[in-house]
Amino acid sequence: MFTQKYLQEPECHLIAQDYLRDEPAFVSSLDFGPFVAQGIGPGPSVLIGDQSEISLLRASATQRLDHRMVLLARNGDTALVRRREPGFERYLADCLGLDDLTFLQVDAEPLRPVTYQLHTAKRLLDPLVDKARMHGGLTLKAYLTTGNVWRLAQAIGERSGQRIHVCGPSPRATRRANDKLWFSQLARRVIGTDAIPPTLAAYGPAAAAGLVRRIGGSARQVIIKVPDSAGSAGNIRLEAAYCQNMALADLRQFLLERLHSIGWRDSYPILVGVWDENVSNSPSVQMWIPDLSKGDPVIEGIFEQRVQGGNAAFVGAASSALPDAIKAQLRTKAAQIACVLQRLGYFGRCSLDVVICAPAAGPETIHWIECNGRWGGVSIPMTATRQLLGDAPLAPLPAIAILQEKLRGPGMNCDALRQALSDLLFQQGRDQSGLVILSPPECEGGVSVNLLAIGETQTDADGMLAEAMRRLMPAP
Repeated sequence: MFTQKYLQEPECHLIAQDYLRDEPAFVSSLDFGPFVAQGIGPGPSVLIGDQSEISLLRASATQRLDHRMVLLARNGDTALVRRREPGFERYLADCLGLDDLTFLQVDAEPLRPVTYQLHTAKRLLDPLVDKARMHGGLTLKAYLTTGNVWRLAQAIGERSGQRIHVCGPSPRATRRANDKLWFSQLARRVIGTDAIPPTLAAYGPAAAAGLVRRIGGSARQVIIKVPDSAGSAGNIRLEAAYCQNMALADLRQFLLERLHSIGWRDSYPILVGVWDENVSNSPSVQMWIPDLSKGDPVIEGIFEQRVQGGNAAFVGAASSALPDAIKAQLRTKAAQIACVLQRLGYFGRCSLDVVICAPAAGPETIHWIECNGRWGGVSIPMTATRQLLGDAPLAPLPAIAILQEKLRGPGMNCDALRQALSDLLFQQGRDQSGLVILSPPECEGGVSVNLLAIGETQTDADGMLAEAMRRLMPAP
């Protein structure tokens, strides 16, 4: 756990002041009336795992991951889901002691955000209004804290007459933090011009083609990113040599076809940049950013992300084994970025993705790639681990490893997954180590699993995941 008084605190304050002068909505967008407050309040929580408001993540295939936020629940809480999963709910009760949760199922249509459905439907809103009255308030904890989440808090608060807290950043802070182009500018201002790989914004298809041609003249690979998407979902990785041989008109059409194929809907700007080579590590820095009056941001851990495929899709993570000097540098720079975000109305969970490039000749380079202004595939299991073990928020983390991958073999439901892994599964109140099922598996088209391993050592945690994969993968 890492906290400090920042050596560059005055500079961070000045940078934040510049942003606030140009965009007062960072703070003004927190005003949703007298019954809404930012933070964590009294009463139970409402867990909202919906990812549909992230660009390009609206497909129903991601809905199983919506259930991950339930791992942050305590008995008495409510979870909003698009689809009930009885097998997973039995698992939560039997193995993790979560036997007093309320599940509210909304319309499964992926184009209608869960929070929007609730604050416009009386039958869905009434149970939350009643619970707020009964307990003197509620706290909304959403995977992504959008304006719809804040408006839901406003609707519950006005109808119940109770203060509803939102555990997340202001709508404007959420939007900016999750914008890869905005974050690249922030990283440059806080850390320096070398903090990111060469990165430019294209405001139209012809400009995108021109920038790909320009960047491709000095780089082997070019990356196109939809700035407000998550992880690799909006990434298109291109060989520069292939693009250099195309006429600009053909390259423009080629880029449009590739972008449309991943669900992009002609929104600009898009990011055009250099894809880093010689990447030796892909760490993520996990942070908790409290209210400015409550103290400095906290660096809770550094994890090594496990990625695969040409666009570096996330498939898991483990506690980082980077040298202490590099981890100290990552903590310090991440804390400086978090210091600015905190002054812009950011509260709650946040993480920063980094790549470390180690060329054969020359020094290592650290590039800050993106900010995840939301919960995610590392922060949810990390926080759930503390909660399952009853650890204080600042206690050292045990060794953990995370798997989020689609494996070969027949599909299975949660009951079958429990049976396959029965002797490895963590049991609340009995174990200090074991496997935790983070979300329901897919039942068709292979087995998509999302697992957390808690071990006494990193070798133990990695070994549990390896054994799980051996059991779930069919023999060749």
